[in-house]
Amino acid sequence: MTLLAGQLVISPALPAIIEEFDIAPTAAGAGLTLMWSCGALAMYPGGRSSDILSRKTVLVASIAVLVVGFLVVASAPTVPVFFAGLAVVGCGVGLYEPTNMALVFESFADRRGRALGVVAASYSLGSALAGGLAGLALALASWRVAFLPVTGGLAVVGGLLHRWHGESYVLSPVALDARRTVRRLFSSPQLRRVLGLFCLYMFVWQAAVSFLPTYLRVGKGYGPVPATGAFVTIFLIGLAISPRVGELGDRFGHRRIGGIAPVIGATGLSLFVLAGHPIAVGAGIVLFAVGLMSFWPVMNAYLMARLASDSLGGDYGLSRAVFFGVGSLGPLYTGFVAEYANYRAAYAGLIGCFLASAVLVRRIG
Repeated sequence: MTLLAGQLVISPALPAIIEEFDIAPTAAGAGLTLMWSCGALAMYPGGRSSDILSRKTVLVASIAVLVVGFLVVASAPTVPVFFAGLAVVGCGVGLYEPTNMALVFESFADRRGRALGVVAASYSLGSALAGGLAGLALALASWRVAFLPVTGGLAVVGGLLHRWHGESYVLSPVALDARRTVRRLFSSPQLRRVLGLFCLYMFVWQAAVSFLPTYLRVGKGYGPVPATGAFVTIFLIGLAISPRVGELGDRFGHRRIGGIAPVIGATGLSLFVLAGHPIAVGAGIVLFAVGLMSFWPVMNAYLMARLASDSLGGDYGLSRAVFFGVGSLGPLYTGFVAEYANYRAAYAGLIGCFLASAVLVRRIG
């Protein structure tokens, strides 16, 4: 929750960051792409290290990296330092996420969809808090203030993990052995299609969510309060539906439930882009959020059930590296198209990604 609050507080604060550093939307998108791509690069080493060392070792180390990264972002005097802080944050995310997901998956046997739904709900809660943090910080002082509770919260979480987690710390060299992991993942046509599906979905997630408040303000003429409120609404919907969607996946099949998500998402995004009346725009955002957020708990359970149990962290880490790497291009895409065309054209292009996902999910078997 704290991690996502820190990462996504940047999105509602982006107009203020662009103004303070006097940068173009393409440059702002490139900074977010840098953060997400560094996260993607760190995910396989993070997951693989947690298989060989211990989950606790990597989790606590990743939180230390995140604290340093967020402090650099909050205090950055120039754009290069700001970008460097984003890169460090990305590395911390990459170490943390596959380790965390592997630990949760191993801890639940019959209710993995529900357990991963609870994780997704915590991410949504943190993302919703990001909007509140940004709004409060901008009202009281500066966007930089929003990162102070994030770093404090992460420090507390790291201390609790150190004290409560039962595993020991293990320090030793780690042989990444990426070639064998790549063969395991890409030799299976089914896994290749699943990874392609995740790539499309993560691209939409990054491209749409990162600039949503900016699009509402610059492209549709809404004020900062409704723009931030719409951003928060997406994650409140994710908070409400993720555990229930995961439960439905456990009962009726993860792929079957996951296949409905891109159809709902495409419908909502189409309405959001085309509508002019606030009620219709709001309805589009709600449907878009349902389609976006209901995918992850069930399809993560579907993917992880098809990975080797003795190398789950590394295999899932490389999987996340692939689709986060592709997804990290999303903010750059949105910033580029918005600068040289407009935000409406950028978001209209994402409808095609949803539709391609709907086709692909039916073919993974």
